[in-house]
Amino acid sequence: MRRAALEKYRTLRIWRNHLATHHGHILCECELQPGRFRKSQRAGDCGRPRCWLCHYDKLSGTPTIQEQRALIKQIEGIVDLFGSSKDRSL
Repeated sequence: MRRAALEKYRTLRIWRNHLATHHGHILCECELQPGRFRKSQRAGDCGRPRCWLCHYDKLSGTPTIQEQRALIKQIEGIVDLFGSSKDRSL
């Protein structure tokens, strides 16, 4: 709720600007829900989830830092497992 409270004035401003573009005609009931304008408003984002310019890392399948760390830990675990079994056979 803290984030919603911090973004309240910005959300209402965007909602009022959106309603002003309709010149007083309400198209559907979601037009009267200002909270739907709060989410998915990133800086420099066009709003299209399939845009290669804004979401290149997601669409190209580039692993995140967390995924890279998990892969490194997995490789190290496999090396330790097989490295220790070779030492036991000697």
